[in-house]
Amino acid sequence: MVNGARIHTTEQLLSILDQVVAASARGDRSQSSAAAFWTTILTTPGHPLATHLPDEPLVDWHERGLLGQLDGARVLDIGCGSGRNSRWFAEQGATVEGVDLAAPLLDSVRATMPATVTLTASDVLREPLPDGQFDLVYDSGCFHHLAPHRRITYLHRVLPAVRPGGRFGIVTFAADRVEAPTDLDVVLSGDTQGGMAFSHDGLRTIFAPLTPLEIRSVVPDREGTFGADFLNAALFSNA
Repeated sequence: MVNGARIHTTEQLLSILDQVVAASARGDRSQSSAAAFWTTILTTPGHPLATHLPDEPLVDWHERGLLGQLDGARVLDIGCGSGRNSRWFAEQGATVEGVDLAAPLLDSVRATMPATVTLTASDVLREPLPDGQFDLVYDSGCFHHLAPHRRITYLHRVLPAVRPGGRFGIVTFAADRVEAPTDLDVVLSGDTQGGMAFSHDGLRTIFAPLTPLEIRSVVPDREGTFGADFLNAALFSNA
């Protein structure tokens, strides 16, 4: 936006709020400028996210038949990071498009991925998403790092990528187990702190255009999976 211009569109307002977040001490961790930050986080030994295991809810939902048919399915993995869930989807027979801000990390793991996985460095809020619709769209930890005003953008861009009858799954920080700023705190300060947190009812409300199949806490102790007791998981159908 040109300095001095008056806001008269929604996108101008969102852009101004982006500037507020970018000016905070942490900056805007939802933009491509945060690629190095996320690469470091996801490759630091001992960090909870430096894992190659698939998410516990994915394995559970698949075993219970809630994800639909993954063999031959088309999957969009938002905020795919090291590709751990993308790899798991591919092992179930899916063709996977993984997108993430952490370009250096994607470059380091791309050659290790199954042939049915494509990893693309992309800003899910501001750059084109892979074409077409998907049988399953999955987000493990991207949504809760978005500033409140950009949830609107996310919903407008991501939900249409779920085909009719398809699934949308998400894992976020749990509001009852993680101290997080309020939306007003972030709008006033620009500081998203460690991320936003959501209750079961909050996820149901935000994703109201979809039909909830299950909203629950993540189970932390299932062997062969990544789970943490500070996370919630939700699965929806585009019925």
